[in-house]
Amino acid sequence: MDKQMDMLQQALAAYNLIPHCLVIETTMQKHFHGDDHFKIRIGEKAYSARFISGKRYEHDVFLPLTDTILAEQMQFIYFLNDNGIPFMRPVAALSGNAYHKFIWNGAEYRFFLFEWIEGQHITRCSPSVASKMGAMVRQLHTLVADYECSLPKISHREGSRTFLGLLEEAACAAPPECRELLLPYIADAKKHIEHAYKSTREFLMQSDLNPLNILWDDKEQLIGIIDFEHIGYTERVEALAWLVKWYSRAEGLSSHEFSPALAHSLLEGYGAADFMYPEDWERLPSLLWLTGCLNWGFVEKTRRILNQTDSAGPMKMELDAHLSKYSGRGKKLGALITD
Repeated sequence: MDKQMDMLQQALAAYNLIPHCLVIETTMQKHFHGDDHFKIRIGEKAYSARFISGKRYEHDVFLPLTDTILAEQMQFIYFLNDNGIPFMRPVAALSGNAYHKFIWNGAEYRFFLFEWIEGQHITRCSPSVASKMGAMVRQLHTLVADYECSLPKISHREGSRTFLGLLEEAACAAPPECRELLLPYIADAKKHIEHAYKSTREFLMQSDLNPLNILWDDKEQLIGIIDFEHIGYTERVEALAWLVKWYSRAEGLSSHEFSPALAHSLLEGYGAADFMYPEDWERLPSLLWLTGCLNWGFVEKTRRILNQTDSAGPMKMELDAHLSKYSGRGKKLGALITD
């Protein structure tokens, strides 16, 4: 705790605050990006305080958070706040910059301070939550339709191809009996990648809008979006696929059960029928398959199974169960649109 307190006090010296009044209320759980993230209080005011280092992922699917990219992301946040989108509000350093760079124990960090938003996550979705989420994202997408910045227009297609390459690499090194299990799954992934990205794509800016980045009040009113490091261009129908996957789960994020009724509520709230062409509806099931069945969680678990020192027999059984679970998940995701 002393190390965390010292680090925060050094960072907060760059702000118009009183660091000796600092209280660390909560140390947030570290995810795979490894950021140090805290809820702090200075006097009567609560803040979200986050330290971001250089290398955050072992793969290159996400944008590297260079100073240029972070500056663009902060400008986008200011734009959203100025236009009524309930995004988290940055607190500027005394220098006027949206974040503060400093050296701690020989390592460089970027320190971000945001006003704290007190709310709750809703991970067990309801038709009302799905519809409201769809309506908010449609408002956001309409607002940013003409927003332009220098961030690269890269869709999840590139990420899907990276994940596919990792799977193919794992299959090449796997025992023959495990390779035989993987090859049909890899063939399905290739088919869905090809089908999902046939038409002309419309790019727009948004953040990661999964339920853990959305805050609601006790009356199920959306009051805050709290993710910023994944702000970037996304392909619009692809973004809609992720929303359908996230907000069609009535049993929580860890569930592999999906509700067509919730998917319909999300799409209706968004007003998908207003802009979706027939070819968009045709490729949406493949986009849904890719969101749920070719993501980092799936690939990382597959590689972990194949890197075990167990004999090929137990490894094959575990891999078979793993692939069967995700193959079933893919069918359920596709059924959200086709049923």
